[in-house]
Amino acid sequence: MKAIGILLAIALTSGFLVVSAVNLPGVPVDFDLDDHILSAIADDIAERLAREYINFLKTGVETPEFLKLTNQLAKSHSEKDIFTRNMPDLEPRDSFFVCVACRSVTRVLIRTIRDEEGELHDENSSVLMKEFAMDVCRRLNLQTEEVCEGLIDSNLPSVEYIMRNSESDSQSFCSLFMEFNFCNTGSNQDYNWTLTIDNTGEVSPGPKSDTPTFQDSDIRICQFSDIHHDPYYTPGSLATCAEPMCCQRNKETAEGTSDAAGYWGDYRDCDLPWHAFESALDNAVANSKCDFIYQTGDIVDHMVWATSVEKNTMVLTKVSERLNAAFGDVPVYPCIGNHEPHPLNLFSPEGVPDEISTKWLYEHLYNDWSKWLPADTKETILKGGYYTVVPRKGFRIIALNSNDCYTDNFWLYHSGTDKIPQLQWFHDTLLEAEKNGEYVHVLTHIPSGDGTCWSVWAREFNRCVTRFKSTISGMFTGHSHKDELFVYYSEDEGHPTAVAWNGGAVTTYSNKNPNYREYAVNPETYTVTNHWTWIYNLTAANLKPDEQPEWFLEYEFIKEFTEDLSPAGISKLLDEFAENPELMRKYWRYRVTSADPQVNGGCDRNCLAGSLCRAAVTINSQRGRCEELREKLFASLDNEESTSSGSTEATTPGPSTPSDDDNDGGGSSTLGLLSVSSLLAIVLSIRLAL
Repeated sequence: MKAIGILLAIALTSGFLVVSAVNLPGVPVDFDLDDHILSAIADDIAERLAREYINFLKTGVETPEFLKLTNQLAKSHSEKDIFTRNMPDLEPRDSFFVCVACRSVTRVLIRTIRDEEGELHDENSSVLMKEFAMDVCRRLNLQTEEVCEGLIDSNLPSVEYIMRNSESDSQSFCSLFMEFNFCNTGSNQDYNWTLTIDNTGEVSPGPKSDTPTFQDSDIRICQFSDIHHDPYYTPGSLATCAEPMCCQRNKETAEGTSDAAGYWGDYRDCDLPWHAFESALDNAVANSKCDFIYQTGDIVDHMVWATSVEKNTMVLTKVSERLNAAFGDVPVYPCIGNHEPHPLNLFSPEGVPDEISTKWLYEHLYNDWSKWLPADTKETILKGGYYTVVPRKGFRIIALNSNDCYTDNFWLYHSGTDKIPQLQWFHDTLLEAEKNGEYVHVLTHIPSGDGTCWSVWAREFNRCVTRFKSTISGMFTGHSHKDELFVYYSEDEGHPTAVAWNGGAVTTYSNKNPNYREYAVNPETYTVTNHWTWIYNLTAANLKPDEQPEWFLEYEFIKEFTEDLSPAGISKLLDEFAENPELMRKYWRYRVTSADPQVNGGCDRNCLAGSLCRAAVTINSQRGRCEELREKLFASLDNEESTSSGSTEATTPGPSTPSDDDNDGGGSSTLGLLSVSSLLAIVLSIRLAL
């Protein structure tokens, strides 16, 4: 996961304000909407709103224009989607307004904080700043009073510091925050750096295609990702609440109704009860072989407005201790997710005041992880939450803190250059591994092609992957809650260089079955040769609350898809997906863990294309392979439709599924993918008499 109309309002809701698009009177109906026109329209509205808000802060007078503008905006957005969908996955109208809100609120903050005469310039203006933030939240009807106040209280100190100590303007800020659509118009050289990449090693030409086939004697690695344990989960409580996460309250009115939370979890916006997590571990111990454990981040729940140091550390330690109790001497190698800190998503650089620093988290995690990790990992964990270990001779693990690339991490807007050191360390560690003849597994929470991963960071990360493709033998990610894979390609030749395997999520949030993965890894090259995904069906489990869920093997990769798990083999598989829609539908079904709401809703051609593109994109600004596969898939679907009258369901857009968040391609910036006609209708329909 996954952000709100920014900085104050972005701080308010900690990451997901989405409001419907608005219009200027007199905009012609017959123009061609391109990114520049959309940006200009959004900018004009944002400036008017900013001026009206500053006037209100100065005078306390609500002008008719101010009331009309804010009242219409308050009616134009969805309260749930704005908190539960990532920025690139928003509908066109929502993306349009987020751009308006981002630019407007950021301008208000910049002008009132940085201007010596500004209403929020005084160092003791925090009370007034909170009042302004709550006013924005109420006027725009962003969320409940509790959610707004919780997010404002936790985010405000960091946001205020960033605003006072950075030089970002609204254009550059919102361009980075909404990098993959029309709102991206800014340019800042501090946010377009390159790493120094060693060029002395011998990089084998062509695609990487040398993965051994599966053997029963292969090493086994179990991956538990995105656990998101909710310590307040209450079976029978309300699963359809107004807040971003439910299944905690109102049991007295919900129990016995269709709105009640299930005992073993719930498909709706709810996280994982403790007994469901224990069930996953018990099944892994009984039915899987785990020589190593990878935990790829996000242990804390989605109750983003009520995080605290005390609550987060309690959950982190509880899960850590339970993993240790379940697997004993089996080493666990974790990495950090975006939900671990308080406030949510915020990972500060070094040198900021203690009260807004993330070092408390790094210290706590080192204490939790030290039972598995050697003492020489302490320095980099305390520095930035990353480390490297050598579990066996010839085999190295590198665990990164990929929140450096996360555009919901507000500290990214404080400075772009302070994200260089960890990536340079990554490069240098890979170089050392190459010289030592080691193979490397890379653990990282956020996939580099995720729509919320900053493209410059992703680009430089990909350069490292290409340079050290012979050294990197496996990559393991989380964050998306999808059971999926990603193929890395070299930037120049387009050769497949690596595969990242995403372990899905143990949590059910949202519309998924709990799952974990087991991998087979060659003991000499440490390349992945097979994997198995274990799940239980939530509907069936909740019919028998007094019995353990029936965990079962959902699928074995080499039996369903291919025995060639090399980058070249998986790249070829993507072509087979595009040429064979039934095979692609199978991949999609496993991708969403065969969850009942997903399967019942189906996946239309755009949904299939989005899932396929997601597997082929590891830098969101580079989508050539995606477009190639999309075109091939659409041709296959058209051919299927013309040759079989019974296949029309597959090619005709059907009802959208709750978790189909690929946005027809994973956050592409092209307006064609955003539906010009739909956006134009919205822009021209809501008249704001400014």
